[in-house]
Amino acid sequence: MKQHIGLVLQYLVLIATPLISWWQLQFGFNLIWMPGLLTVAAVLFWIGTRLRESR
Repeated sequence: MKQHIGLVLQYLVLIATPLISWWQLQFGFNLIWMPGLLTVAAVLFWIGTRLRESR
């Protein structure tokens, strides 16, 4: 079950990251949000990787 949650988490991060960039280019928001959102995405991806590797 942990592996499936990790896979879904990684999948969502890989889908959300380009969408955040697209949203910023189309509608604009304060650029300070980009590093924070990318950091959150990296942490979530790392958590997903740890869940997939766990037994």
